[in-house]
Amino acid sequence: MRNEFTVFARVVPSGKKVVYYYAYDEQGMRRGPWTTGQTTKTAGRNYCCRLIREGKLLKDRGSMPTFEEYAKGWWEWETCPYMKDRSKRKNLTQAYAKRGKMVLDNQLIPYFGKMRLDAITPDVIEGWFDYMVGKKYKNTYTNGTLAILKVMLNWAVRKKILVSNPTLDIEPLKNDRKSLVIISHDEFRALFAKDRKGVWGDDRIAYTANLLAALTGMRSSEVLGLRGEYLFDTHIHVCKQFDKFGYRDTKTKDARNIPLIPQVTAELRKLKALNGNGYLFSSDGGGTPVSGRCFYDGLLAALSKIGMSDDDIKNRGLCFHAWRHFCNTELQKAGLSIQKVQAVTGHKSDRMTEWYSHFNTLEFTEVTTAQEQLFTEPVPAAKQKLTLVKKPEQGEEPVPKTA
Repeated sequence: MRNEFTVFARVVPSGKKVVYYYAYDEQGMRRGPWTTGQTTKTAGRNYCCRLIREGKLLKDRGSMPTFEEYAKGWWEWETCPYMKDRSKRKNLTQAYAKRGKMVLDNQLIPYFGKMRLDAITPDVIEGWFDYMVGKKYKNTYTNGTLAILKVMLNWAVRKKILVSNPTLDIEPLKNDRKSLVIISHDEFRALFAKDRKGVWGDDRIAYTANLLAALTGMRSSEVLGLRGEYLFDTHIHVCKQFDKFGYRDTKTKDARNIPLIPQVTAELRKLKALNGNGYLFSSDGGGTPVSGRCFYDGLLAALSKIGMSDDDIKNRGLCFHAWRHFCNTELQKAGLSIQKVQAVTGHKSDRMTEWYSHFNTLEFTEVTTAQEQLFTEPVPAAKQKLTLVKKPEQGEEPVPKTA
């Protein structure tokens, strides 16, 4: 037999410990939690026993919304209370809101919609994990969906609809993201050989866009949003992007200057000659940018021209965004600090920079150098040659420097 209630303690925001309780209805479903107003479990149990005698242990069934009722209006860009609150503290994007709404409508409401909010327990979430695995969804997608649910239930706790968030103790599923094998030096040289037309044909837009992304790590939307007015002799000024939401600030809301070699500047100036101060990657004189699909299709065709099969392209996960991984890795291999790499690519955290780094240990010549030094016999101190670091003044002794 299950007890009619269970009690537990929580530390509320004021720092005070308060005892709450769950109760069970006639179907055995757990309801609550509700506060006892007590500070010890013994006092909390006595409080619950008194409620049982008075027939008041179970609160009004209508006081706790279903997940579908609670989710009404969530992720709406203009009206969602959570979005309005977070936008005061963090740079949120419409793409983030759109993804949240898509996950809510396609995954969360169909599964959790009819459940009371307090009925979504860790066990229920584990059951949902099993459901997602059974449906053959990737673990990384399921973990991303869990992150959306966690945000929504955190807000419920903040608004005192729930006492605690059942997702906090849930361990995500193992990472099954496909590893990306980035483009090699030889492949880069083959793609951007002197015989441009032999690889890219007459597609100057796709050629220049891919070259620019390879050397700067720019996002596709940032390349699309690049205008002639932001092209200078030695660099470009990246301050906007163009995507399905129009011409707007970059993903991080920050602007950055990226140095360019003359070869790339010259290619961009050819586009500026056609489009003026408008969008550089445009087919209508700079009025509107081309579709980002043009960059991707051009890259696929070029990869095929240098001998890469469709299966190889797919298995390696190569797409226009792969240039961001390539550039991030190459800048670090060239000796730039993490901070300098982030200043170029626009990443805001070391974690993201690490995700975009793909080092080939076979290229680490420092490893074999260190290994060889282990076999090098050190020069005895007595045989070390002395050299003068400065001409001694009269009466001074020479200052030795070991070779």
